[in-house]
Amino acid sequence: MVSGTWRSSVDVAVKLLTPGTMTRDSFLDEAKLLHRLRHRHLVLLLGVCTLDEPVYIIMELLSNGALLNYLRSENRQKLSFSVLLNFSKQVWLQIGL
Repeated sequence: MVSGTWRSSVDVAVKLLTPGTMTRDSFLDEAKLLHRLRHRHLVLLLGVCTLDEPVYIIMELLSNGALLNYLRSENRQKLSFSVLLNFSKQVWLQIGL
């Protein structure tokens, strides 16, 4: 994932489909899921570029980077089980599982 600037004013994260990492269909399924998720505490999908290879997903840039990397890092604050459970619950409710 790389960062960039969208419309000369918004810092964004740009995820591109790298050959060998996942299929194009899986990548686009991820974009479709992000499109359905709308919550003030979730990353906002700004766009998807599928006209030419590579395919890109453009989303808002998170100040602490990707959540998975943040949760795995040693520098993060210790999050309680109830906070992690709340994260999961909010996502679960948002996607309607």
